[in-house]
Amino acid sequence: MLHDDRINLELDKLHLANRKLAAEARKFAAEECKLRKEAFCYPLTVGTAFMVAVAGILSLLIKL
Repeated sequence: MLHDDRINLELDKLHLANRKLAAEARKFAAEECKLRKEAFCYPLTVGTAFMVAVAGILSLLIKL
């Protein structure tokens, strides 16, 4: 009986470790998705800010 309990405890520990690794894999996949979105949006944001700055400078030069 004691041997069966030990086997069940080992199986429970392995099952828990498997669930923990699966959760970490999902976390890394979500982080990868977030980084992909940021890598796409960053150049758009910088480009937009640059265009706004140029438009502001040009409007100041035209008013002078």
